[in-house]
Amino acid sequence: MVEWVWDLYGTGNLLEAADPKLCSDYNEPEIECLMIVGLWCAHPDNNFRPSIKEAIHVLNFEAQLPQLPSELPVATYYAPPLSLA
Repeated sequence: MVEWVWDLYGTGNLLEAADPKLCSDYNEPEIECLMIVGLWCAHPDNNFRPSIKEAIHVLNFEAQLPQLPSELPVATYYAPPLSLA
């Protein structure tokens, strides 16, 4: 699901991820904010994820939306070398 929503975000079609059962009866800036914060919280690199406080500030429109990359970043992990001793 994250990949699909991130693709929509990257192509500027984020509102297509809104539940069709809402029948377009929603506040577009609120839905956009909610989805972007959701993507931010699901960032593959935990160093780029917000604190709960930061996320709440954005959800309450007390802070600007984060600028996320248009494509889902690929997480990279460091694996220490194996010791053969």
